[in-house]
Amino acid sequence: MQTEKPDPSTDPGRGRRLGLDVGTVRIGVAISDPDCILATPVETIQATADDADVQRVVEICRDNFVVEIVVGLPVALRGNHTQSTLNAEEFARLVKEELPDIPVRMVDERMSTMAATHAFHASGVNSKKGRKKIDQAAAVHILQGWLDTRRRALS
Repeated sequence: MQTEKPDPSTDPGRGRRLGLDVGTVRIGVAISDPDCILATPVETIQATADDADVQRVVEICRDNFVVEIVVGLPVALRGNHTQSTLNAEEFARLVKEELPDIPVRMVDERMSTMAATHAFHASGVNSKKGRKKIDQAAAVHILQGWLDTRRRALS
């Protein structure tokens, strides 16, 4: 999968967006308001070998009437794909299978976890104690970037 940019011709319109920071251990989740102004953290889901993590994302989407899902695509700084890239793509594919009517977008997430970690360190939270929150903050970073880019693309 390639990263996407907001496209007015495929935009689902007003409604909540879900942002995911997919990792091998945890999945950070963020959600937007219906007007797509602000991304806020929701929770951190434990990554599982079965599909419990996918099912939790599906549940969050259905409970919140999500109209679009934005998944961070972790590519190396040089742009090459890694095992983490493949894991995120597979997770996105599984979510799409469960929610075929909701667009699932892959976006470049380079530096999102690093930005979240730096923000936590700056606020005095160490990364070991704040790992679950860092994953949520990374999801917020991914989703907020999408929302901001979307707003510019639609104006």
